[in-house]
Amino acid sequence: MEISPSPSILMEVYIDRVFCNGCGTCEEMCSMGVFQVNHRTHKAEAIRPQLCIGCFKCREFCPTQAIAPRWIMRVS
Repeated sequence: MEISPSPSILMEVYIDRVFCNGCGTCEEMCSMGVFQVNHRTHKAEAIRPQLCIGCFKCREFCPTQAIAPRWIMRVS
């Protein structure tokens, strides 16, 4: 079964740049390719937040607890 983002519910992915150490754990754990570590700033970025399916692995495995995803409703 393929999992895909919902068209009516989105995830907002907040990354606390003070706590992010650029380890890349979020990038490794996210099966949807939401994250990428910026090699210039050495901080994670949510480059494709619209692909987030809400599995929360990024939050669960982030060693510095720098990631805070949350549900938001899409207004049509």
